[in-house]
Amino acid sequence: MTRHCRSNFAAASVGFTLIELIVVLLIISVTMAMAAPSLHGWSDGAKLRDAGDQFIASARWARAQAILTGTPHVLKVDAAAGTYMVGSAEADGTSGAMSVTPVSGEYGQRTAMPQSFRIDLIGGGESGGTIVFYANGRCTPAQVRITSVQQKTLDIASTFPADPFRVVTPR
Repeated sequence: MTRHCRSNFAAASVGFTLIELIVVLLIISVTMAMAAPSLHGWSDGAKLRDAGDQFIASARWARAQAILTGTPHVLKVDAAAGTYMVGSAEADGTSGAMSVTPVSGEYGQRTAMPQSFRIDLIGGGESGGTIVFYANGRCTPAQVRITSVQQKTLDIASTFPADPFRVVTPR
């Protein structure tokens, strides 16, 4: 005598009921709804780091060009426009003031901060928001702050004339 009820029972217990699937989807939905607000600022943090890396690359390039060409170069920060650019500097013979000529290539163009970000020269530098890089590899010490729309800040500084620019306060 064979038992057919055992095989029928095994076939009936395979799979999930509709109620079980709905409960699992509900749990996943609630978990995602709780996690979504914390992911909102993640992209701003990445944009802030990228903006800082681009500024540091511009500062390193300006220093290298000043050494290579033997002429001072400047990194001009325009806080009102939210931009910065690299230029070569020449002293005006009569007044002693520096005239800045944008360099050719991507560093000579105004680099804009991402939308709703700010850049400020908060310490050091020269008048007019400029940081001067000299032919001997030194620069005017300065500190730049990049601020995101969520008020996260990234400070980049060269504390001493021989120091390169680097991130000093990641937040």
